[in-house]
Amino acid sequence: MAAAMHSLLPEATPTGGLLGRVQYWFACFFVIGWTGVVCGGLFHQFGLWQYPRPLDVAQRMFMLLAAMGAAHIVRTAMAHGALSGRDYMTGWGLSLAAVTAGSFASWRQPVVHALPGDKGYGSEVFGLHLHVWAWIGFQVSVVAIGAAMAFAHWTAGHQVPATVAGPLRTAGELALGFLGLVLLVNLVAVFFEEGFHWFLPQAPARYRFFQDVGFLH
Repeated sequence: MAAAMHSLLPEATPTGGLLGRVQYWFACFFVIGWTGVVCGGLFHQFGLWQYPRPLDVAQRMFMLLAAMGAAHIVRTAMAHGALSGRDYMTGWGLSLAAVTAGSFASWRQPVVHALPGDKGYGSEVFGLHLHVWAWIGFQVSVVAIGAAMAFAHWTAGHQVPATVAGPLRTAGELALGFLGLVLLVNLVAVFFEEGFHWFLPQAPARYRFFQDVGFLH
């Protein structure tokens, strides 16, 4: 089976090898970038005590899902040292679906606070709320993913040496480890906030898990 898959990959060329490395580095950057954005949300949650609302949690989920699409590309390159066009389409397709859905979630949030005098929820960063920055990030990602997919037929090849020790593999391990850690932390944070309930309240004011188990009243 491995030999059959190997035969489906196009012959490597110097240009394709260089662009393949660029795609790989971009995928690592994409994973770390969106995972870092989620860390920013966690800082506002635990450092500034701003409880995330349902749309905030949804945006984080789409950010992590987008990172997981790029992580598929990184992990495949680390496992096989090569990526086919199908691998690129699978990974970037998942990321594109995630950032598109995330764009809608971040656009929906200011609509909820569109009434006169409503300044929105949460603190601002450089004059803009976090959901506005999220929307900008999602839009930039759509363009970046489109560019990556446009070059996928050139970058598919055999010259992504991430299977052996070196900077490519180290970057991949760091990206995947960072994503896994933040996924776990975010899962625990949402569980603590939601507790043993199906839905988050629209304006959460406590971690309901501790209330459910009797630590809070």
